[in-house]
Amino acid sequence: MSSSIKLLLTISLFPIALSAQDCKAKIIIQIDVENAKLFVNDNFVSEGNNFEFELERGIYKISIVEDYKKWNAGRIEDTLSIKDCADLNFNYILNNKLIVDSYPQNVNVRESDSLIGFTPMLLEENFQTLLLQKPGYEDKVISQQELAAGVKPVLQFSGQVKGESFYESALFKLLVGTAIALGATTAYYKLEADKNFDEYQITGDPALLEQTDKYDLISGITFVALQIDFGLILYLFLTEIYLQSNKRNPTD
Repeated sequence: MSSSIKLLLTISLFPIALSAQDCKAKIIIQIDVENAKLFVNDNFVSEGNNFEFELERGIYKISIVEDYKKWNAGRIEDTLSIKDCADLNFNYILNNKLIVDSYPQNVNVRESDSLIGFTPMLLEENFQTLLLQKPGYEDKVISQQELAAGVKPVLQFSGQVKGESFYESALFKLLVGTAIALGATTAYYKLEADKNFDEYQITGDPALLEQTDKYDLISGITFVALQIDFGLILYLFLTEIYLQSNKRNPTD
């Protein structure tokens, strides 16, 4: 083949090769919220809920971020691999969870008689109604549509407050904390007494025997206090069980 023909073929094919290299894919992204920011490789692209842009061949990191001022703002991270010039369409869901809050808070949230959590909490939108319950307040039923509209249910106070159980009380926590401290103190001084006595047997130093007796005395006192602490916990716990049993089965 002559050099002139080769040159002619090269010139003819060059625009085709150049066009293939310049090929870009049209990307269309739609989301289910009114306003979000789109980033490609951490570079801001646009803001809204319907995005159209072009990308060359390659791998790209896509970030879609809902309004950062909104509590529980949604965020999606994805990776796009562009291999040819074909158009690509994507639909992302950011707002697929609802916040279930109430006044007062720490309310039992039930769905189909099953306890699923306590307010405030996040919940998937795959329910019809929820039952809110709290001792001392009237039950409240709220629908998925009401929560989606931003309704914060208010439970009416019934005037009947359930007494706090012993194991939920500050006294129980105090007694348990004291028991842990007394147990650690007892173990520490007992070990110190044993160590001093072992040294006394080797050296015969009377000061070590005196120190041993001192540590044994402290260990004994804290051990007695620990037994009293445990006894009080057991007594109060059994007393509450007895009182609750009488309430459920009152005698004539």
